[in-house]
Amino acid sequence: MKTKKLIIAAIISLFMLGSAFADGADPKTVTPAWVTEKQLTQQAQAQEQAEAEAPKPKNFNVFFIGYDYPTLSGPLASHLTGWNSPVNFSLGIESSNTSGSSFLSGLELEFFITTNDQGMRLQMNDMVMAGYSFNIKPVRFNVGARLGLSLLDVTDDDPANPTYMALGGIIGPEASLYAELAPDFWLWARGRYSMAYYFTIDSSGGANPIDSGDNTLNCVSLEAGLAFRM
Repeated sequence: MKTKKLIIAAIISLFMLGSAFADGADPKTVTPAWVTEKQLTQQAQAQEQAEAEAPKPKNFNVFFIGYDYPTLSGPLASHLTGWNSPVNFSLGIESSNTSGSSFLSGLELEFFITTNDQGMRLQMNDMVMAGYSFNIKPVRFNVGARLGLSLLDVTDDDPANPTYMALGGIIGPEASLYAELAPDFWLWARGRYSMAYYFTIDSSGGANPIDSGDNTLNCVSLEAGLAFRM
């Protein structure tokens, strides 16, 4: 591309020089072709440098962490009412192809943890996300769905109650809103509805609710937190 420009510049310069001589111009007042060529080369280099140094839009690639408020329902929910706890949080990453509106992908880990006199409950959801991100400055509106695995571990210190560990699949739609507080810093909120289906992988202390047929758990998660550009 640069060579082509130089050749064209040289041809034009020679043409102008010849025309000037044909019109009786003084050769001392005519710009030599090599000077014109050098000037064009310097201009091309300056333009390329300016384009390289120009700031480029940053993609929406963030790490997020926040508080999670779950509301459980479904057959299994009644067996977990004694295991409610404020220790619920989520963290993960989300990434889009461009700084504008584009397809979105991500990964999220969601934790519900309870420890009390009765024992301990741990629920962990590991989910991938696919969706679309709308850049509506100064906010981003993301919609999509998550799919993944859910681990449920209930340890009950009462010998009369079962202790069990279950693994299941989880799926559900979601929507989130990111409000930009600074170029690399966001405040976000998310709502998600999920459905999980479990099967027992370990159990003791009698029949557990999953083996008894109460193996589905629905959850509405309301989340909020902070996000940082990666």
